[in-house]
Amino acid sequence: MIHRIPSYILKVLTTSFVAWIILSTAIPQIMSKYSEQEIQTNVYKKATYPYNSITSPTPLPIQNSTVYFIIGHPDDEVMFFSPSLVEIAKPKNGNDVKLVCFSTGDSVHESMGRIRSEELRQSARILGIDSDNVTILDTFKDGMNVTWDSNEIRDTLKDIVGVGKSQRPVVLITFDENGVSYHPNHISLYLGTVNFIKTYKNSDYKLFVLKSLTFWEKYSFTLLTNVELFVDHISRWIFNNIEIDINISFFTKSDIPNLSSIKFYSDLNMLSVSYAAMCYGHYSQMVWFRYGWLVLSRYLTFNHLIQLN
Repeated sequence: MIHRIPSYILKVLTTSFVAWIILSTAIPQIMSKYSEQEIQTNVYKKATYPYNSITSPTPLPIQNSTVYFIIGHPDDEVMFFSPSLVEIAKPKNGNDVKLVCFSTGDSVHESMGRIRSEELRQSARILGIDSDNVTILDTFKDGMNVTWDSNEIRDTLKDIVGVGKSQRPVVLITFDENGVSYHPNHISLYLGTVNFIKTYKNSDYKLFVLKSLTFWEKYSFTLLTNVELFVDHISRWIFNNIEIDINISFFTKSDIPNLSSIKFYSDLNMLSVSYAAMCYGHYSQMVWFRYGWLVLSRYLTFNHLIQLN
């Protein structure tokens, strides 16, 4: 009986992944042929083909903005933020996306810093971020036992982001107070970015943080996402055609989006880009346990950003 457990787990994961492909990719692509007038007529107004997007709320509230993803190490942009980063960077949203990495990832040895910095630029290109929009700092030491000074982070963001009214809305995105597995560098970025927002509150910047997932949710693969996608599809098909004032959907539509929370769900195309950015872009980090992360981590298919007031 015991020797059959790994086989059983493999079957569950395979079935879940196939179901996820159907729910996240196949069904939306099929439905777009009936909902997108440009696809129906083969007459296109823009230079880009209509993308499928699964976000809540819809449409995406972050548009035509300058967006700064504030990360601690090269590979954070893929391992934790890829669903939101890829979605926000889609041309249809009109955003200018920038990466600000506060270390070179030199915890093992300082010579690794140059390698990982170049890998971040390579990963950014795969994710659709121009190298000119990638800022890598070498003044903050990478380490699980290192806490970065909040005021230094605040002052650094002042130099990079600037202070005052901007021509475009400015959005800052970083980790939450738990920093994904309580990493001290990530938590420092949260505290430093909040410090920046509080100090220069008249600048009217928006701050979103990535909600840290519990252990079981973090390694739930596509299981939880499948439940949410299934409920959403069913609620749309059934209740959109019947005048019942009920909402059981995980993806709430609203004419005035609620900016307090945004959920991002990857499809197979977005996940493929994330895999390429991690496996090819961050090759030095692809030790054996990283492959387990790529298979099981929910962060590669789901992001929950929460706006802080």
